[in-house]
Amino acid sequence: MSVGLVKENLRLDRMIGSENIQALVESDIVVPDSKPDIHNILSAEGKVNISDKEIIQGKIVVDGSVNYKVLYTSNDPDKLLHSMNASTSFTQNIEMDNIDSMMVPEVNHNIEHIDFGIMNERKLSIQTVINLSGKVFKTEEIDIVQEVEGIDDVQALKDNISYDNLVGNNSSQTVIRESFELAEDNAEIAEILEANANAVVTEKKVTDNKVIIGGNLNLNMIYTTEEPRNPIHEVKHEIPFNHFIEVPRAENNMDCKVEVNVNEIFTDLKQDLNEENKVYDVEAVLKANVMVHNNVEKEVLLDAYSPSRKLNLQTSKLKFLKSIGRNSSNAVIKETIDTPSEYPSIFKVVTVKARPMVTDYKLIDNKNIIEGFIDTNVLYMADNEEMEVYSYNQEIPFRHYVEMEGMNEEMTADVKLDIDNIDYVAINSKQVEAKFNLHAYSEVSKEHEMEVLVNVEDLGEVTEDDNRASITVYFVQEGDGLWDIAKRYNTTVKEILDTNDIANLEEVNPGDKIIIQKNYEYKF
Repeated sequence: MSVGLVKENLRLDRMIGSENIQALVESDIVVPDSKPDIHNILSAEGKVNISDKEIIQGKIVVDGSVNYKVLYTSNDPDKLLHSMNASTSFTQNIEMDNIDSMMVPEVNHNIEHIDFGIMNERKLSIQTVINLSGKVFKTEEIDIVQEVEGIDDVQALKDNISYDNLVGNNSSQTVIRESFELAEDNAEIAEILEANANAVVTEKKVTDNKVIIGGNLNLNMIYTTEEPRNPIHEVKHEIPFNHFIEVPRAENNMDCKVEVNVNEIFTDLKQDLNEENKVYDVEAVLKANVMVHNNVEKEVLLDAYSPSRKLNLQTSKLKFLKSIGRNSSNAVIKETIDTPSEYPSIFKVVTVKARPMVTDYKLIDNKNIIEGFIDTNVLYMADNEEMEVYSYNQEIPFRHYVEMEGMNEEMTADVKLDIDNIDYVAINSKQVEAKFNLHAYSEVSKEHEMEVLVNVEDLGEVTEDDNRASITVYFVQEGDGLWDIAKRYNTTVKEILDTNDIANLEEVNPGDKIIIQKNYEYKF
C-alpha cells in the first residue's frame, strides 16, 4: 500500500547566538585654531553612529564612530562658554560561535561612560565605554508533512504553531530642514554654542514594499548674546517629520521595528529684515532603521500511526523565534537636584541634560519591570560677579514597567530608553527641580522547539496484535495522554472515548480506569 504525503516548505527565523561586550574608544581631541584655550571642561557628550556591520570568520565586525560635543570655559574674560565638535572612528569585533556571512547580524549600542581630562590648554583626552549587544539570525528552510494519504485508518496528531518571519530590513537617511526666528524683544545671537536633538517616532505603518514613519524632532539649542547679566540662553523646538523606507515584500498589516537616530545637526546663523542676528537655520540628518516581520500560523503534524499498518516515521526538530510582543510606555520622573555644597549659588540654569541607563529588568506577571538611572548634567551660571558657568552630575534612580500579555521569566527582552523632554526650574539658589519624560520600549521573544514529521513510509507489514487480550483495563498514569495510550494499544482516541462513554479529553485524569477493546476486522 503506497503512502501519499502532502508537504509544505517552512521558512523559519531563529537566533543563532547573542553576545554582549564593551568597547573602549580612546582618543585625543585638539582644540581648533579658531577656539580659545581650555580652562575647564563642563560637559562632554558622545553619540555612537554604526556605519557598517558584517559577519567575517566567526565574528561580527562593527565599524562606527563616536561624535563628541564638548562645552568648556576659557580664560577669556569676554566669553563665558565655548564649544567644539570632534569625531573618533572605531572598529570592534563581537566573537560568536557557529556564525557565517550568510546570516543576518543585529547590533544595539549605548554609551555607558565618558571620561575626559585636560592634557594641556590645547588638547584633551577622552575615553568612552560603549556597550555593544550583538545578535545573529538565520533563516532555515524545512519540508514538513501536513497530511498522510493512502491509508484509511491513519491517525494524525496535529498542532498549530505561530512564528515570526523576517520579511526584510533596510536603512535610509533623510534631512530635516527648518528655519526659526527669535522674538522681537530677544537680544541678538552672538554665537550658537551647540544644538542637540532626539527623534521621537509617534506613528509607523507598513504598506506595499515600504514602511512609513512619522514623529517629532525635539531640538535644544544653546546660544550666547551680548547681554552682560544674561548672556547664555536655551531655546527648544519641536519639528515634525515624515519619512518612508523601502522594504521589498513588505505588505499591509505586517509588523515592524523602527529606530530613528539623529546623526548630525548643522546650524546657520542669519540676519532678519532689521539686519539683526535673530534667524537661524537648522538641518538635521536622520538615519532610520527598520525591520519588517510577518506573523505566520501553520498546522504541523507531530505524530502519526496506523492501528493496522507498521509505519516508519522520520522527525526533525524545529527551532524558531516567536515574538511575544512589542510595547512601550511613558513615565514622568520628577526629582529635586541639589547643587554640591562647595559650588556657588545658582543665578540661572542654562540647561539640564539627561541620559537614561538600564541596570536590570525582570519579566513578572505580564510586566517587564525595568530598573535603571538617569545620568543628569546640570549647567548653570553662578550668582557672582564673574558670572562663571558651572556644571555637576547626579544619578537619579528609577523603576518603571512595560505591560505585555503572555510574558514570563523564561523569556528574553530587549529594552530601549529615551528621554523625550526635560523641564526644569531653579526652586532656590541651591536646588533645581527637573522633570523627565521617560519613554521605554520593550520587545519580548522566546525560542521554541518541537519535533515534527518530515517523512512517513509504509513498511508493508500488518500490525501483529494477536497476543493482546480482547479487553485491557488501563489505569491512567501521570503524564499520560489518550493519544499515547491509543497508539500504544493500536486503537484510536475516538474508540477509547466511545468505549468509556467519555465526552471530551479533559475528563481523563491520572488514576482513572479506562477500558481498551481489541477490534477485529473480518473479511469474507
